[in-house]
Amino acid sequence: MEHCNLNCFGCSVFSQHADAKFYDIKEFEREVKHLAKLTDGLVGHFELMGGEPLLHPQINEFLIILRKYFPKSGIWIITNGILLPKQKDDFWETCRDNQIEIHPTKYPIKIDWEKVEKKCQTYGIPLAFYGGSEIQKVSWKFNLEPKGNLNPFNSFVGCLMANTCTCVKEGKIYPCDIVANIHIFNKKFNQNLKVSKLDYLDLYAIKDYAEILHFIAKPLPFCRYCDVAKWYQGREWSTSKKDISEYYDI
Repeated sequence: MEHCNLNCFGCSVFSQHADAKFYDIKEFEREVKHLAKLTDGLVGHFELMGGEPLLHPQINEFLIILRKYFPKSGIWIITNGILLPKQKDDFWETCRDNQIEIHPTKYPIKIDWEKVEKKCQTYGIPLAFYGGSEIQKVSWKFNLEPKGNLNPFNSFVGCLMANTCTCVKEGKIYPCDIVANIHIFNKKFNQNLKVSKLDYLDLYAIKDYAEILHFIAKPLPFCRYCDVAKWYQGREWSTSKKDISEYYDI
C-alpha cells in the first residue's frame, strides 16, 4: 500500500500524497517465491510497510505467504497502530501461527494501547515499539535537491537509510523507500527527480544473492537528489500541509 490513514509531515514514502492502491496478492507471492529462491531463505527479517499495511483487506494472506517461503526469517508489521484495536480474531491467530511481530510507532494520537498489549499477550505475539513504549513519534525533514547536483557518494555515506531500508516493490529492488516512491512526489508537485535503470534491480533478472548485496552497498545515481546533510529530526510531530516545502528548502 502506498496510502495511509495518517497525514504526516514530511513522510519519507510520500504517503500523504498517495492515491489509494492495494498491492496485488498474486504478484506479491510471485516476488516472494522468487526472492526465496535467490536468497535460499537467508534474509534476517522483513518489514511489511506502507503507507499503512493494516489497510490492506488481505493482510492475513500476505503474512501467510511470506512465512511460507521464509520459515526462518523475522516478519515485522510496521504500523501506526490505529487499526490494531479493531482487528478481528483471525488476524491475531494468523500472527500467532506465523510468528509475526508487531512493531508500532507511537504517534501522539489516541489509541487504546492497553487493549493492543493485552491482545498480544493473549496470543503470544511479540510487541515492540520503535524507540520504546515511552517514545512518541517526532517529525523528520528529508531535504531533497531538485536539480540533483549533489555528490552521490557523500549522500550515500551520510545516509541513515543506506543498507537498512532495501525495498521490494512491483518486481523491483530499490535501495531505499525514497527512490521507490519518488513517483508519488513527482506526480503531486510536477517534479522530475529521475529514477534510472541503475537505481534499481529487476528482481527477475538477478543472477544470485551476491548481486543484491553488491547493489545495496554502493551509491547510485539517485543519491544525488538527497541532501542528507540537511536531514534532521526532532521537530514536534505534525500533520502535513501537503506543501513542497516539507522536502525542499524554499
